[in-house]
Amino acid sequence: MPAPRTIIVGDVHGMLVELEALLSAVELTKDDVLVFLGDLIDKGPDSAGVVKYVNDLRKQGYNVVLVLGNHEDKFARFRLAYERGGEKAISKMKDSTALLALLSALWDADLALLDSAVPYAVVPGGIAVHGGILPSLETLPTMDEYAAMSKGEREKFHRILRLRHVTGKATAKVTVEYDLVGFQREDEERWFAGTTIPDEIVTRSQIIKEQVRPKGSFITLGNEGPDDPFWANVYDGRFGHVYFGHSPYPDNVVPEQFPYATGVDLGAVFGGRLCAAIVEEGVEGHSFVSLEASGKFATSFWEE
Repeated sequence: MPAPRTIIVGDVHGMLVELEALLSAVELTKDDVLVFLGDLIDKGPDSAGVVKYVNDLRKQGYNVVLVLGNHEDKFARFRLAYERGGEKAISKMKDSTALLALLSALWDADLALLDSAVPYAVVPGGIAVHGGILPSLETLPTMDEYAAMSKGEREKFHRILRLRHVTGKATAKVTVEYDLVGFQREDEERWFAGTTIPDEIVTRSQIIKEQVRPKGSFITLGNEGPDDPFWANVYDGRFGHVYFGHSPYPDNVVPEQFPYATGVDLGAVFGGRLCAAIVEEGVEGHSFVSLEASGKFATSFWEE
């Protein structure tokens, strides 16, 4: 009897034809654990079809695990805003027309699949996560602990959904404010015309505000510099091997390899390939299957 397999699928992004072909190629069985690395939806041609197909697999008895991606998270926030405030509440949200069309196409059972998404999944030898692991993350919450998080705590933890680069060195931003005494309205034009404010009218009790960003801090998309490393290049393996999506490698035929991580998103929606990493219990490493996409449906790799 073959060893149980965990099949880890990169970002699908509505590529239904490719997903069906990939699962046929890996010869998926009900003994397998099928893990999706998030971003089932958005950008591609058939997001609703992908959700329904994956939900049908689950209803047929296949062991399906959906890791929460930033696009599922965006859709959940969209749904909440729409439920609370209707079309007025979503009118200024990005991609609101496409998201509303997706919401209209899904049944409650399909939405339940998306709601079942977990922030990470344990797989043989490590974990599966959508974005990555911050160097400051020392422990992973249990699912009960995750459910009990406050809104602020959850938003902070959800950086793992969007992580790409981290700060390469610690930085500090210091703001100094002065209280002025002896200020007279007739002096305003002179002072603001460039004349130096006399020392005697500046109090010695300065207000100092310091904001420190430790090395390895999260960097928002587009703000990384040449000295800020990709997270997987500095990940130390504390949670075992990490399989991740979110960062596409559309020129690859095989997953992108790091010392303790594997990038499984080969950019299918960008005309690359849809990929699955296959991990077997008791077998070191992984094998893979990747299939070329039938078309290109998105152009910006980094668009959220």
